[in-house]
Amino acid sequence: MNKLWQKGMLFGISVVLGIILMTQIQTTNDVLGNETPHERASDLNNELAELTLEKNELREELDELRKAAKENEEAFNAKETEIQRIMDELQKQKILSGYFDVKGPGTIITIDAEPNSFVNLASSHQYILALISYLNNAGVEAISINGQRYTNYTEIVPVLDHINVNGVAMVLPLEIRAIGNDKTIKASLNFVGGIVTQMSERGYIIEIESSPDIFINAFDGKKEFRYAEPIINDEAN
Repeated sequence: MNKLWQKGMLFGISVVLGIILMTQIQTTNDVLGNETPHERASDLNNELAELTLEKNELREELDELRKAAKENEEAFNAKETEIQRIMDELQKQKILSGYFDVKGPGTIITIDAEPNSFVNLASSHQYILALISYLNNAGVEAISINGQRYTNYTEIVPVLDHINVNGVAMVLPLEIRAIGNDKTIKASLNFVGGIVTQMSERGYIIEIESSPDIFINAFDGKKEFRYAEPIINDEAN
């Protein structure tokens, strides 16, 4: 009886172990398929090689994008620098054109004569022109004559016993305001035999005063260009 029971137990254990073994084999086949471990390892190596190739391609694409981004940034910075340069040049041209109020340090020149003198402003207007020329040579950035802004298009015309500046009649005293380096202006006007000496010899009284804050009005006239046309860079090339 005991031997029969032992045989039964051994048979039952064998059946259970067989079932466990079959389950493991089936599980392994489900995971690995019907491939052998060597074939599976080969497939994994191929898949790894493909992923590595794809990664390298993506890295190259990323490098190209970074390169393009850097080039775009450099181009943007160059454009921004050029725009700033043009804006600075435009600001400079606005000042030189005379169509904007300006202020700054400089010199105030007063021109007058004795009440009973025979000084005639119209007959000696060339001295006023010469004085303006001296100021320009001194590098001044803005000039006004009795409140009239002097520009490249300003006309100083003798009329009877006075002069017209921008079409406005002016008599003595004249107040000429110049924004620029005060020392350079005075050196340009006061040298021996210079314009101040020449005008003083003709009976004019010249007073030159430094000022840390000179205000000059904008030119209130208009200039229309009938002949000159701007040249576009492409056309010029």
